[in-house]
Amino acid sequence: MTGIAGKIGARGRAVFCACVLAVGAATPSGALAQAHIDEPRIDPLLFGKTQQEREDELRLRDAGYRGDPDMEQIDDPDLDPILWGPTQQELEEDRNATRITLGEEDNNRGFFGAFTVLVPDETNLTLGVGPVYRPDYFGSDDYEFDADPQVYVKFRNFVFFDDDGADFAIFGFSGFRVGPAIRIVGRRDQDDNIALQGLGDVGTTFEFGGFVATTFLDRYAFKFKARHGLKTGHRGTIVDAYMTALIFRTGPVSIAATGNVSWIGERYADAYFSVTPEQSARSQGVLPVFDAEAGFRDFGGTVTAYINIRDRWSLNPYASYNRIFSDIAETPIISQFGDRNQFRFGFHLMREFTF
Repeated sequence: MTGIAGKIGARGRAVFCACVLAVGAATPSGALAQAHIDEPRIDPLLFGKTQQEREDELRLRDAGYRGDPDMEQIDDPDLDPILWGPTQQELEEDRNATRITLGEEDNNRGFFGAFTVLVPDETNLTLGVGPVYRPDYFGSDDYEFDADPQVYVKFRNFVFFDDDGADFAIFGFSGFRVGPAIRIVGRRDQDDNIALQGLGDVGTTFEFGGFVATTFLDRYAFKFKARHGLKTGHRGTIVDAYMTALIFRTGPVSIAATGNVSWIGERYADAYFSVTPEQSARSQGVLPVFDAEAGFRDFGGTVTAYINIRDRWSLNPYASYNRIFSDIAETPIISQFGDRNQFRFGFHLMREFTF
C-alpha cells in the first residue's frame, strides 16, 4: 500500500532531493546569537583556523606571557564522575561533550538516525515538525509522505530523550558517557503494504539495554547501543553504532554527516524478515518460506544541515541512504516486493525552549 504520494521513480526522488537542498540553501543573512552558542568551532584539521580561533590563540598566548594563573588550568583534563549532573568545570570546559545527540528513528524503517541535533548545553526541550518522504516499511520500494514530529529533552546532562529513545548517563568523564537506554518501537501492521499480507502484525516493543557515547575534537561523536525487546513485539536484540562528524560551519549554517551500521539477533530477524509455513499459506503462496538469521541488517549514512533562524529557531533539511545486507535482503518481502536501497528525505522546523 503506497502513501500519499505513492511509488515514484528515481527521477521523482532526485527532484525531491533537489527541493530539500534548495530549502537548505535559503539561509538567513548575518551570524545570529544561537550560532555562537550551539555550534562547535571548526577544527583546523580540515578547514584551517577561523579568525576567532586565531584571536583566541593570541589572547591566550598573551595571558600566558603575563603569567595569568588561568592558563595553568586550560589543558588539565576533567575526570570528575557524572552521577547527577555536570560539575561547574565541565560546564565551562567540556561544553561540547553533550552537544551532539545521536539516534536512529527506527520503528523498523531502516535509516541511520537523520535527526542528529547539535544541542546547546542550556537546552531542556526542543520541539519540531516537518514532512518526510520514506518507505512505508523497512525494505519497501513504496514511498509515502508523512508528518514527522520531533521531541528532544535534556535534563542536567543526565537524561537525554530523542527519537532514538532515552539514555541515562549514570557515569562519565571528559566527553565520555555510559548508562542504560530504553526505547519504544512502534508496531508494523500487515496492512501497511500488500507485500506484508499474511505475515501478521509485529506489535509495539519496549526495548531495554545500554549505551556508550563519546565526543572528541569538537567535531566528532560516536555512540554504540545494544537493546533487547521486552513484552510483545519482536522480543529480539538489536545493536546500533553511529559515527557523526561536523564537516562544515559558516555563520548560522552547520552541516553534519553520520554513518551507521546495525546488527540484529535471531528473534529480531524472525519477527521482521522470516516467513513461516503458516504465514506463507496465509499469503496464498505469494510469500515463499524463508528463515532469516542473525547478522548485520543494514548500513548507511545521512547528511543534515542546521540553519539557525533568529535566536531559537532552526531549519534542518536532511537526506539519508541505507543499504540492506544481502542475507536480510533475500527475504521475499524485500527481494520480491521491496528494494535493498532505502532512501529518506525531509526537513524539520525546530524551536528550542529553556528553563
